[in-house]
Amino acid sequence: MTTPAASSRPDTAGRERRDTLAARLALFGAGLGVLAGLVELIAGAAIRDWVGNKQDTTRLGLTTTLLALIAAAAATRLQRPAGATGARRVAAIFGLALPAVLCFTTVGRLWYLPGVLLLVAGALLLSGTRRDEFAAAITEEHWRVAMLAVCGAYYIGLGATALGGAGALGIIGGALLWGVPAAAKRSRPAAYAVLFAAAVPFAALTWWSVVTPLIAALAIWFGHTVIRRRRDHSAPASFDARRAAADRDRTASVA
Repeated sequence: MTTPAASSRPDTAGRERRDTLAARLALFGAGLGVLAGLVELIAGAAIRDWVGNKQDTTRLGLTTTLLALIAAAAATRLQRPAGATGARRVAAIFGLALPAVLCFTTVGRLWYLPGVLLLVAGALLLSGTRRDEFAAAITEEHWRVAMLAVCGAYYIGLGATALGGAGALGIIGGALLWGVPAAAKRSRPAAYAVLFAAAVPFAALTWWSVVTPLIAALAIWFGHTVIRRRRDHSAPASFDARRAAADRDRTASVA
């Protein structure tokens, strides 16, 4: 008779093999993506057929390189202990899929191989993701962070198609929006500074567009809720730590 533990081992082993393959494909794809971005940046004007006949190859090359580095960061996290479990696993899937999809619009043929590799890696991770891991990722806080990330992706996409300095501000702003949750863990004023620096300049330069100011307003709202909840959640832990330290000091003085 087969025990539940024994019957679950093949699934666990299969998941580990898929995760290992996914991590390798993701790292390889991200590395090729960085190379594609650098080629577009340096020589894009001479090989326009290979970069989708883009005119501003400098800005789009920087965009491609930045997004490929984000995918590389997601792939690197998969190598760490517990990096491919729980909500981190779902975050890694998005970290691979978003750059993979966006860069098909920024670098043309040079992205075909890196993009496919990243999408296959994301699909392998998705196929092994358990229901409880999806449940861990689908919380109110995680959805707010996800919506902020979507706003950042829209900014990068719009910036890639805009002309001049406005396009560069859109790309930089989108990348900064992705950094707001990390900044919120350290300092609320710094996180708000990053949020407004990311959202406002691009929207101000493209005020005549209905879409950009709307995305900016949504980004500021979601960013505000993320910052407020991150700091509020860390406050009780800090209070408990201070109270525990005071209790220890009081006990030591009595002794």
